[in-house]
Amino acid sequence: MHILSMKPFGNHIIAEFIYCSKKILNDKEKIEEVLRNGIKNSGLSLVSLHTHKFSPMGITSIAIISESHIAIHTFPEARHASIDIFTCSPEEEKAKNLLNFLIKAFKPKTMRIGDVCRRGNPIEIKHADWITGFSMTGLELRYHIKKKIFEKRSKYQKIDIIENEHFGRMLFLDNDLQIAESDVHLYNQAMVSPILESKKEIDDVLILGGGDGGVAQQLLKHDIGEITIVDIDEDVIKASKKFLKKICRNAFRSDKVKVVIQDAYKFLDKKKKYDAIIYDLTMHPEAFIKMDREKYLSKVFRKISKSLKDDGIVTMQCCAELDKETLKMVKRILNKYFTDIKFNTVFIPSYCVNWIFASAKSK
Repeated sequence: MHILSMKPFGNHIIAEFIYCSKKILNDKEKIEEVLRNGIKNSGLSLVSLHTHKFSPMGITSIAIISESHIAIHTFPEARHASIDIFTCSPEEEKAKNLLNFLIKAFKPKTMRIGDVCRRGNPIEIKHADWITGFSMTGLELRYHIKKKIFEKRSKYQKIDIIENEHFGRMLFLDNDLQIAESDVHLYNQAMVSPILESKKEIDDVLILGGGDGGVAQQLLKHDIGEITIVDIDEDVIKASKKFLKKICRNAFRSDKVKVVIQDAYKFLDKKKKYDAIIYDLTMHPEAFIKMDREKYLSKVFRKISKSLKDDGIVTMQCCAELDKETLKMVKRILNKYFTDIKFNTVFIPSYCVNWIFASAKSK
C-alpha cells in the first residue's frame, strides 16, 4: 500500500549583517520602505507588513508575501541585523535578489550568510561535530568536537565545553571561545603580567568575569593578597570547577579567593577600592545591554577608575587584532579615565589570531 504524503518545499536564506549603517537600524519607517521596495524589485508579492519598534531600541519587521515570509530583526546597540528570507518556490533567484537589495540598504561591513537551506522533509543536518565561533571580523573559525563534555543554556548564555584534538578542553559561551587548556597560560600571563611588573604591593585584586578560574589561578602563583571574582553566571563557575580542572586548578578552593555571583556593573557601585582590577569580560556585551556599546563600556570603565586606589592598575583583554573598530573604541574609552596606557599583542593559538591586551593606571 502506498501512503500519499504532502511534500512541502521551499528555500530558506538566513544572514547576519554585522556593523551595519547606523542610519537604518532603529528607523521603523525606513526599514518598512526598504522591505517594500526590495520585495517589489525582486519580483516577489507583498501581502502584508507588520513592524514593531522595541523600547529603548530594536525593530522586528515581518513581511508576509505570496511566496511565504521575510523577517528582519535589528540590534542597533550592536549595529547588527538578522535576516530571514523564506520562499516556498523552487527558484532561488528572487530570494537572492532580495538579499542583495538588503545588503545595499543596510551596508554591513561584514556578513554571515548561510547556504540556501532546502526546506521540507527531511532537513539535512550538516557538521554536527563542529562548533563555529561567532566573528565580528572577516575571519570565521570552526573547531572540531572530538568529545562533547558539557552543554547547558544558563539564564544568561549557552555554555559549551568540548574536547578538541589540538587544544584540549575548550570553553565556549554563546559559541564564542573563552579559553582552551593548551594555551591558557598565554592568556593568563598577559592579563596578570602588568600587575606583577608594577612591583607594588598588591593587597587586593578584583577580577570582573573570570568564571573559569584561570586568571585567579595565575595570581595565586605570586604573593598576592585577597582575590575577588565577580561573575554573573554561577553555571559557568560550576562547570569550570567540574570539567576545567586543568585551568582553574586550586583557584576556587583557595582561602585567598572570594567568589561573588553578581552583575559586575552593579558590583562596581560598592565603595571598596582595589590595588588592581582585571577586566576579564567581553568588549562585545550587546547580548546583555540595551544601549550603545561604547556608551555602556564607557560607564563600566568610569566605575573601574573610581574603584581603583591611587596609582591602581587595570588590565584587560581587548579584542582580536583584526577587530580595528573595537580597538579604536577601547583607546577612546581608556584615554578618558586612565593614564600610562599600554597595549600588548599576544598570539593565542586556539584563537588563531593575535589578541590585544591592555593595561593602564588610575589618574
